Amino acid sequence: MTVVQRAIMREGVKKVSVYSINGEKVGEVRLPWFFFADRREDLVRRAYIHLRTHSLQPKGSWKGSAAKYSARSLGVGLGIARISRIMTSGTGKSRAGGWVPSAVGGRPTHPPVPEKVLRKDLNEKERRGATIAALAFTADTESVRRRGHRVPEGLDLPIVVEDGLESVTKSADFRRLLLSLGMAEELERASERKVRAGKGKKRGRTYKGRTGPLLVVSKDVGVSRAVRNLPGVDVVLAKDLSVLHLAPGGHPGRLTVFTASALSELQRRFGDRGPE
Repeated sequence: MTVVQRAIMREGVKKVSVYSINGEKVGEVRLPWFFFADRREDLVRRAYIHLRTHSLQPKGSWKGSAAKYSARSLGVGLGIARISRIMTSGTGKSRAGGWVPSAVGGRPTHPPVPEKVLRKDLNEKERRGATIAALAFTADTESVRRRGHRVPEGLDLPIVVEDGLESVTKSADFRRLLLSLGMAEELERASERKVRAGKGKKRGRTYKGRTGPLLVVSKDVGVSRAVRNLPGVDVVLAKDLSVLHLAPGGHPGRLTVFTASALSELQRRFGDRGPE
C-alpha cells in the first residue's frame, strides 16, 4: 500500500474551521489527504540535512599561502635547526623560519580545501515525501506542542484563514489576528532571544532568536511586509514550501497558518485524492 493510499484511508471527513482576518469563524474546509500521511521524522530530518547543504559556500585556504618568500633548509652542520629558512636579507625576516606549519606565516597544517564536495543531492521523490510528512506533522497538535509551540486549547490544527490575509500590509493587523486566535503566549515566546555564546557576539550575530509561526500563502500581495516586524514569524509561498520552512533545524511540527487558496495550491502541487 502506498503512502497516498494509507493517507486517504485515514483521511475520513475531518474538517477544520476557516477564520476571517478578524479571528471569527466564517466556515469550514476539508483537509487534503497529505495532512494524514505517515509522520516520518527520520525522513524529514534526512531531507532537511541534505537541503541545508545546498546553501553552503565552498571554502579553503589560499593555494599560495606561505609562498610569499622562497624558503629552503640550510642543512646540517650550522648548529641551528634544519627548518626551512626564508631566503632574504636586510629585513627582520632574514633567515627566519618559513613555509612549514610551525613557522610564523607558514602554511596551514590541514586546511579546508574548496574542492571538498559539500552538497548532498536528494531524490525528487524523497524530497516530495519529506515535504508531505512535514505537512502531516503540522496537523498533529501533540507534535506541534512537543516542538515547543504554545497551542491554545480548542484550536484546530492546521490553522486556516481566508484569502483576505494575503493582502494585509500592517503588522498590527496580522498581530491582532494571532491574538484573536489565542496565540498571545506563542508570540511572547517567539519574541524571546538570548545572547550567543562564543565569538559570534563580535561578528554581528550577538543574539539568537526563536522560531515562531509560519504563514503559507498562495500569493504575496503585501503580507510579507506585515510579517517582517514580528520576530520569529515567516511567510512562504505554497509553491516554494519545503522541509526547510516546515521543520527548521530538522525538527518537524512547526505551528503553521494556511490561507484557503494556499491549501488549494498545495493540493494541485501534490495531487488530488482522486474521484470519490
